[in-house]
Amino acid sequence: MAIRQITSIEDLRTEYPRVRGWLLDALAHSTNGDERGVLDGLTERKYLLWTGERSAAITQNMQWDNRPVCILYLVAGDLSEILGEGQEVISTWAKANGCEAFVLFGRKGWERVLAPHGFEFSSIVMFKEF
Repeated sequence: MAIRQITSIEDLRTEYPRVRGWLLDALAHSTNGDERGVLDGLTERKYLLWTGERSAAITQNMQWDNRPVCILYLVAGDLSEILGEGQEVISTWAKANGCEAFVLFGRKGWERVLAPHGFEFSSIVMFKEF
C-alpha cells in the first residue's frame, strides 16, 4: 500500500480505526494528548491524515516564522515507511499547496532519527504547563 492522503469522510471512517493505535501511541508523547481534538481537526480538514501499510501521519499547513510550512503533527507506526516514501508523497503535495518546508516538533531523540532523512536541527521549543 502506497502512502496516501485520506480525502473523504468515508475513507477516514475506514482508515482511522486501522491506524488509531499507532496515532494514540504518538499522541501519548505529545503535550496535546487529546484524541477528540485530533478527530475534530481531521473532520474539519484542519489536519490531514496520511496512511501507509504500516504507518500514519497527521499534517497541518500553516504559517511558521512568516513562511508557509507543512507541520508534521503526528508521525506513527513504521517510521521508515512514512519518512521514506511518505516524505516524498507528502512534500510533493505540500509544495503544490504553497508550502516551503516541513516543521516537526518532537523530543530530542527525533534529531537523530530525522537527520538521515534530510531534517536539520532548527531550534529548541520549550513547554511549561500551567
